[in-house]
Amino acid sequence: MRKKNTDIPKEKKEEIDFSHLNTRSMKVVYWLLQSLMIVTLVISFIGLFIGGKDHRETNIEHMMLCVVAIVLFNIPQIMQRKFNLYIPPAMYIFVLVFIYAHFILGEVRGMYKESMVFDKILHTTSGLAIAIGGFSLVNFLNDSRNSHLKLSPLFVAIFSFCFALAIAVLWEIFEFAADCLVGTNMQQYLPPKNLENVIVDPPQGYGLIDTMGDVIVSTIAAFVVCLIGYFALRKKNKNFNRFLFRKITDYDTAIAEATEAGDERLAESLRRAQAAAEQKAENDAVSAPEETENGEETAGEKGDTTPEE
Repeated sequence: MRKKNTDIPKEKKEEIDFSHLNTRSMKVVYWLLQSLMIVTLVISFIGLFIGGKDHRETNIEHMMLCVVAIVLFNIPQIMQRKFNLYIPPAMYIFVLVFIYAHFILGEVRGMYKESMVFDKILHTTSGLAIAIGGFSLVNFLNDSRNSHLKLSPLFVAIFSFCFALAIAVLWEIFEFAADCLVGTNMQQYLPPKNLENVIVDPPQGYGLIDTMGDVIVSTIAAFVVCLIGYFALRKKNKNFNRFLFRKITDYDTAIAEATEAGDERLAESLRRAQAAAEQKAENDAVSAPEETENGEETAGEKGDTTPEE
């Protein structure tokens, strides 16, 4: 008895060409900052041989930070190709600048030690971005069908706010674990270098002041974004949708969703990418019959040389 094939073929996702979706500014920022990170990596490597033993551990640490930064720098591109994820240009550039600011300026160049304002600026901006990520997550959890436009604006805003707070708390837990296990000073529990500028030592300790300061500025930033997002969704203002991440499965659906969300710039980019993909498919279809004919002729010639029985 022949066994029935019950396997249902999976629908093949359409290959999306993100080169038409990435703007020139995204490419310039990507290559500029990555080149600066590679230069910093090379300088730290050279410092291993000319810097002496006193700076050897510092140079190794800087090299590791540069490698981690370069890996993280390329994750957005990997997510684009692997998951067909559309990242808005403003958010894409922000992620790249944030990675460079944290690892190179903050850790390698020592901005965290020299200025507490620098640390608070990064935590504030990260709160803004993570809250926007919360709005985007609502779409991902509901199959990317502009669900943030169909659900209650209050629910979407509260969800995004709680999501941003959870990420902020998890990051502080990571800083605490790193300080305990590796011996870093991410929570700034050690007294600052410019101690003469400190009038009174905080009774709570430097570490607690730094941690609560980070959580507070992240909370304020997330609250501002969620408040703006709430009123934007309530009043059907479509400008806010341009900052949200999107999962693109095929061109037609993505164009319809972008048009519904009022993101005409994305819709136009998708149309150009679709036209280029269709043109490429037509060129492949034209060249395919020629290869087939050549293959049949070769097979015929081989058949003629087969001896008759």
